[in-house]
Amino acid sequence: MGNSTRRKNFQAGSSLHAVIIIVLFISLMATLGIVFYQNFIAGKPAAVQTQKPAEVMTTITRIAFNSDIYSLDYPKEWKSITTKSDEQANGGSVTKITNPEGTVAATFTISGAGMSGACDVNDGLKISYYTIKDIPVGSLTDVPVYLVQAIVDNPGGGYQYIIGLTPDSGATHAVVGDSHCNVRSVGTASFLVLDGQKVVKPTILTSITFPKLSKAEDGSIKDMRQIKDMMDTDDYKAAVEVLESARKE
Repeated sequence: MGNSTRRKNFQAGSSLHAVIIIVLFISLMATLGIVFYQNFIAGKPAAVQTQKPAEVMTTITRIAFNSDIYSLDYPKEWKSITTKSDEQANGGSVTKITNPEGTVAATFTISGAGMSGACDVNDGLKISYYTIKDIPVGSLTDVPVYLVQAIVDNPGGGYQYIIGLTPDSGATHAVVGDSHCNVRSVGTASFLVLDGQKVVKPTILTSITFPKLSKAEDGSIKDMRQIKDMMDTDDYKAAVEVLESARKE
């Protein structure tokens, strides 16, 4: 009688173990099936778009200077205006490309006029913010130019910003704390070279500006954060692409 009871208990225990193993096996197969479906059949869910897509450069503006043509690409929604002036030597011009809201502008100036002016390295004004893009623009002039962004102290308080294409020089090797004179040439992509009266290389000035940024009476920006916030916008990034598309055809 005792042996019969033990046999029944053993059989019951074995059956229970078998049921548990089968349940675990089924659960494992179900889990593997779900993983396989998600990764190989359904695919990964699309990432959520948190920013508007980058502006697509679909329009070209062309600027003539002497016998040369310079081109820039810009988004079709943006506006490009080229102004010629008698004050600009040898048929020079200023081209301004602006976003629809008028908050960001990329400017390209070309002329046969030279640059002048001095900068006082002892005036105490420093570079407060500085970055440079490592990838150069190689199709605008005979030397690579780099996009430099700098924020400098303004006389009397506040800040000024300078953004533009610059050849390898002191302006492309500056650091925060240097004299503001180190970045004075930022935006001058080409310096005038003459052969007698003939322009061998024109002066080319490039810049990105924020026309609607709040300014003090002296033109300074009170808070550096305002400038940096504009540099974080998609339209600013599009303006950078506009300048970086500048080329001599």
